[in-house]
Formats: sequence, structure tokens, C-alpha cells
Amino acid sequence: MDEHDKIGRSEVMPFAQVAEALGLGMAFQIQAGPGGEGRRFTYLSANCEALTGVPAEAALADPARLYDQILPEHREAFARAESEALAGDGRFEIEVRMRRADGEVRWRRIASLGRRLPDGGSTWDGLMSDVTEHRLAAQELAEQRRRLEVAVESTGLGFWEWDIRTGQLTWSDRNRAIFGLPPEAPVSIETYMAMVHPDDVDRIRQAFAAARDRPGGGDFGVEYRAVAPNGQMRWILTRGRVVADEAGAAMVVGTTLDTTSRREAEERRSLVMGELAHRAKNGIQVMTAIISETARSAEGVKDFEEVLVARLQAMAQSQDLVTAAGGRPVALYELAVQALGPFGLTRFDIEPTIAGLTVNGDVAAGLALLLHEMATNAVKYGALSRPEGRIALASGDAGPGMAALQWRERGGPRVEPSNRRGFGSRLLQAALRNQGGKVESAFDPDGFSARMEFRVSG
Repeated sequence: MDEHDKIGRSEVMPFAQVAEALGLGMAFQIQAGPGGEGRRFTYLSANCEALTGVPAEAALADPARLYDQILPEHREAFARAESEALAGDGRFEIEVRMRRADGEVRWRRIASLGRRLPDGGSTWDGLMSDVTEHRLAAQELAEQRRRLEVAVESTGLGFWEWDIRTGQLTWSDRNRAIFGLPPEAPVSIETYMAMVHPDDVDRIRQAFAAARDRPGGGDFGVEYRAVAPNGQMRWILTRGRVVADEAGAAMVVGTTLDTTSRREAEERRSLVMGELAHRAKNGIQVMTAIISETARSAEGVKDFEEVLVARLQAMAQSQDLVTAAGGRPVALYELAVQALGPFGLTRFDIEPTIAGLTVNGDVAAGLALLLHEMATNAVKYGALSRPEGRIALASGDAGPGMAALQWRERGGPRVEPSNRRGFGSRLLQAALRNQGGKVESAFDPDGFSARMEFRVSG
């Protein structure tokens, strides 16, 4: 052993003794000439054979006995890490798979500090440890996470977790999709909160804080609005669990569900139910008016019976259309005929140009109720309250994919302006909220008029 080797050995001995005593791994020292030539071990701790299956003396004599244990697919990364370490501050760290002398493949973590020598060579002091169990545990954890995400997302839920202490937020692809984000889009707690509707931010913070402050952590659930990058508003139901340890809240895990469709359906149902008494009262008034008008114009009892039954059946068909049209395209002309039939079609001038237009079921239901409502009001207050009164229903100009109907009353009593939005108008606005529809009313002295704009089916 030359003097240089003795110096190197004396330098690594204290470190090697500590590493062996603590079971940290195999300590080593490597020296190489300029350009990495003549690479050799100048020191290997006694546990070399237990770790690699190669006696320390054999590896000192032939360093290839250890270098060749690195699997071929890891050698390029190993060499690149060495070069980067020497070009930088000399710190070298990598995890590679190595094949022991007995053929067993294990994961090794190799960490060392390299430094240049005056002659252009280099020396490395380091430690090699076995991290196989750690790697296997990490792989198993990743697989468990994958299985959990698959199970959760099969129910339509998004999966997420937030490390409170590091601030790292992790979202599944499904969770990103719920918020309108593409796969692999970066997320953070700041970007998430920026998507929450401003009016709902405090509710989320309060729900989380209440769970966080419970001893041992707790569960929370909150439904709120979020605005996607494209501007679309969505209703989101988030449920989470705060996981705590001795130091306090550490992690939050949870699921996300898009409840937009349910909330919109509940809004429409609530509107209809809230007006049920009003509809029933109007129905009685309409039937009374139909009976009275039929009686005035009937030429005899038989004629009275036939006309009255026909009109009541038309009214029932209109209500059937409201409840049964869901999702199926409905011809606009047929819708108008069925909705207005109970009021006597001879009092209406329906323009033939609306034939051929069709609307989706949800739009049809709103239109049928709206026409029924306006006809009811016409019977009570407008053109249909007088024998000479008439109503014209015509198409109007509208943008691409849209249609318009113009309702115009004439021959009724003088109309007084009103700011009241009736049930039919509000229902139609709710039905067309996501489809660009609208209703514009005008209370002209010589007759009420309204313009209804809505999307037609493909």
C-alpha cells in the first residue's frame, strides 16, 4: 500500500466505523486517474461481502466485481450522474438495481462526495445501502393508490389528497375533469381556491377548519360552486377527512362529485312545486272560462258537450306534453296546437311558418307551460276576455340554431304596464338558462305582446 492509500484509508476509517456500527451500509473510497482511468477501490468496509456477495479483498483487487453488478439499463444514468457531480459541487446520489454475486437483484442507494486531485484524477468517499424494501413499499403504496383511484373514479367521483405540511395537492385525472382541467394540469391549493365561486370560499374554509380543529381530525362535506377555465359554472360536492398525528393535522384526503345536473333539476322541480297551488287555481279558472265561452257559442246541448269535451281533452294533452316530452324533440306547431287548444283555436292566428321547427323536451315543457300561462292570462285579463279579441302567434328572426315566437294580443281591454314576472316566464327562463333562451314582454295599451327566443333541436 502506497502513502496515498494510507492517507485515504485513515480518512475514511472513522466514517466507516460509524456507518457499520449504525447499519447504514457499506462505506467505500474510490480513486481514479484523469478521465476516470484506472478506477479502483482504496477502501471497502468489512460488510461488503454481506451486502454484495463479493469479499472486500476481491473487490479491492478488481473493482469490476462490483461495478458489473449494476444492471445494464442503469449504467448510463450512473455514468451521467458521476459526470454531473464532478462538474458541480461533487455530490453524487443515485438509486440503481444491482445483481448480487448469488444472482439476487436488489435496489441500492449510492451516495458519495467526489473531489478533484491535483493530478487531474478524482477521489470519492461514499456509502452504499440497500433500499430494496423501501422501494418495494413505495411501489406497493403507489399500486394501492392506483387501485383506490380506479375504484373511486368508477363511481364518478374524483379523488384528491392534500399534504397540509408540505402544501402538496394531488388530484386524480377524474378530479381534474370535474373542474374542467386537462389531464396532467398542475394543481395547487391556490389554483383550486381561485376556481371556487367567491361567495362560497368562506363556507369551504369554515367546513375544513371545523374538521381540522377536532381532536384527532374529522370529516367534512360541503357543496359549492366552481368556475371552470372556460367560464362554465358547476356545482361541486366535496367530502374530506382530516388525518392528524401527535403534531396536529397532517393530511386531508377526499372525493369530489359534480352535482350540477342534480342541482339544476332540483331548481326546476322546486320552481314547479312552489307554483303548484297557483297552477291549480289557474286550471279551475281556465276550465270555468272554457265552459262559459263554450256555452255562449254553442248552438245546442249536444254541440256544447262535444266542444267542451274536445277543449278539456286538449288541455289534458297539453299537460301530458309537459310531463312526457322529456328529452324527445317536439314539433313546435303541434306543441302550440296542443297547448292552446283548450282556449279555442279559432281565436288564434298561428303562422304556418313555425311548422317544421322542433325543440328538445325540456324546452318544449317550458314553452307549453308558457303558452298555457299567457293564454290563461288572456282569458282573465286580455284579448280572450272579450268575444272580439284575437291572438297572433308568428315566428321571428333569431340567431343560428335559435328560433323565436311572437305573441300578440288585439281586441282586448286596455292594458296597463306591469313589472311582474309570471310563473310561465320564470319557468321558461330556468329551462333555457344553459341554452341562451329568453322572454321579452311588452304591455302596449292596445294589447299584451311577448317575444320568446329559444334553441331549436338539431
